[in-house]
Amino acid sequence: MATIESFRKLLKYLIVYSKVPGVEMWTAPGKFKPASYYVSFHIIVYFVSTVWTLKKYSDDPIHMMKVLITLGTAVQLYIKFFVGHSKSKEVIVFSNKIEQEVFEQNKNRTAGETVLLKQTGYILWFFFRFVTALATIVVLAFGLYPLFAYNVNGVVMPLFLYELPFYDWSTTIGYVVNMMFQVNLLVIGTIGAMLFDFLYFMYAMYTMVKADIFIIHLGELEKMLNDPLTMKKNQSSVREKWVQCMFEHQQTTNFLNSIEDIFGLMCLAQVSMGVFTICDAMLLVALTDWYPTYSFLLVMFIELSLYFLIGHLIEQKIDAMYNKIISMPWFKLPVKEQKEFRFLMSRQQCPMMLTAYGFHPMNFEAYMSVLKRLYQFFVMVMQYVG
Repeated sequence: MATIESFRKLLKYLIVYSKVPGVEMWTAPGKFKPASYYVSFHIIVYFVSTVWTLKKYSDDPIHMMKVLITLGTAVQLYIKFFVGHSKSKEVIVFSNKIEQEVFEQNKNRTAGETVLLKQTGYILWFFFRFVTALATIVVLAFGLYPLFAYNVNGVVMPLFLYELPFYDWSTTIGYVVNMMFQVNLLVIGTIGAMLFDFLYFMYAMYTMVKADIFIIHLGELEKMLNDPLTMKKNQSSVREKWVQCMFEHQQTTNFLNSIEDIFGLMCLAQVSMGVFTICDAMLLVALTDWYPTYSFLLVMFIELSLYFLIGHLIEQKIDAMYNKIISMPWFKLPVKEQKEFRFLMSRQQCPMMLTAYGFHPMNFEAYMSVLKRLYQFFVMVMQYVG
């Protein structure tokens, strides 16, 4: 799983996934394909229908909250849709960077690098299969909700509670038309979420791999500096290893900047809309026994946690780079390399982390802050209900 063929095979699956929501970042970068217009049409219909339904049930706050439970997911997915189109060239460049700077550039890799790439490959393939299987199970289970509601309560229910204008799902034709739109939106939305979430995870993993490769090479340089024989007889190899480390650090920094540029707005949309959906779901948990609420709450909480977890892991990897740099016996370097070491330290001092479009970092502290506010909101709701 550590070969470039494995990475390309994984990329082929993502290319297939990208065709369904019409965001063909690799095959038609920046272009709207027929699937793109089809998805946009469905989203526009969804927003119009949501406004129509909210207006229709304006005297029923509980029903309005049930209708709004899907709004956060729809908004953040449509934002990812447009970001995917606008950043498609950057996505292609990033994919090429992974091929060239992670695989091809390190063909003569050490045992440690080989193990690292194998582990990353196994993790990515496991996560890809797990997410695909989980999403399939969730979609099938949610698709059976109308049948479950009919068997338990004896009422006919659609998948989602928004209604198409002038097509009330209480009639046979209206129910069929509503279900056709909702099933389409469910399938397209699920595949779109899998595409962008896995792409975020994959690029973050290879960014951490690049940082680990830099740490490995810096460790090799440290051993050379601590070996008096090497320092005395083979200073050219020290210089070569130092240049390699400087180059690896620059590439790692470029990886971090690229992933922040591509996914910054996506992270902001995920966090803001995820919090909105979770708050709506907590209100419904406190006020009703509508069981689909728990599904939305669980899915959004897991997705929100995943985004923060990845940001936290990248921050830890940046800290590991910094600790490795400052622990290196830089004073044993030749004078020229000592001067260059100052530039390396200066660059490392600049904050390098994933953020929600610059508004707040995607790390553990920010995650706990979000959880704290959600907990305070839930306590306030329970006190009000009680």
